[in-house]
Amino acid sequence: MDLELKYLLGENSIVEPNVILSYKYLNSKKPTKIGEFSHIHSGTVIYQDTTIGSHFTAGHNVTIRANCQIGNRVVVLHGTTLEGNIKIGNGVKIMAHVYIPSQTEIGNMVFIGPGTNILNATLPMRKTGLNPVKIGNDVVIGGGVTILPGITIGNNAFIGAGSVVTKNIPDNTLAYGNPIQLKELPADFGEGNDPQQIFTGRDLWNNNEDDSWKNL
Repeated sequence: MDLELKYLLGENSIVEPNVILSYKYLNSKKPTKIGEFSHIHSGTVIYQDTTIGSHFTAGHNVTIRANCQIGNRVVVLHGTTLEGNIKIGNGVKIMAHVYIPSQTEIGNMVFIGPGTNILNATLPMRKTGLNPVKIGNDVVIGGGVTILPGITIGNNAFIGAGSVVTKNIPDNTLAYGNPIQLKELPADFGEGNDPQQIFTGRDLWNNNEDDSWKNL
C-alpha cells in the first residue's frame, strides 16, 4: 500500500501551505499521526512512522524524521531538526535552530533554548555506534548550549547559555561554562518549570488561549 502523503490529523488542527506530512522514505510503514488542536507552519516536513500528541506546534521549516515519539503539548520552533528515533515527553518547548540527533531521550516539561546542539557520536567517521543523550524532567537548557555524546542530564537541572556539557549533570544542579562547572541549584531557581509558561507559550504570533492545561 502506498502511504505517501497520507496522514492522520486530529480535529481542530491547522496545516499551513507547503507542509509535507507523512514524507515517505525507504522501508517506511505507517503514516504520520498528529493529535488534535495542533498547528503546523509552512515549510515543515514530518516523516512517516512518527507519532505526535495533541496541542502540538511546529514552526516554519522544521524537519522531524522517522520514528519519533512526541508527547502532548510540545512546541518545536522554526529551523529545528529532529533526526528521527527520538523520544520526547509532554510539555516540551524546543526553541529555534536546535539540532537533536537520533536516539536522544527527553523527559517532560523541558525547555531547550535556541541554537542548542546535541551530539550522539563520540568518534564520528572513526568508530561505529551511537552514544545518545538522555535528558530528565523539568530541565532548562539555555541558548547556544552544546551537549556531548553519552551525557545524562538529571531532573530539574538548569544549564546556562553557551555551556559545553562534558559530563553528566545530577538532579537539582546548576551547570554552566566551558568546560562545564556544577553547583547545587540555588533555591530561588525553583523546583520545576512553570506549567503556564510551558503550556501557553506555544507561539508568539499564534499564541494559544486554550486553558485546558489547567485540568491536567
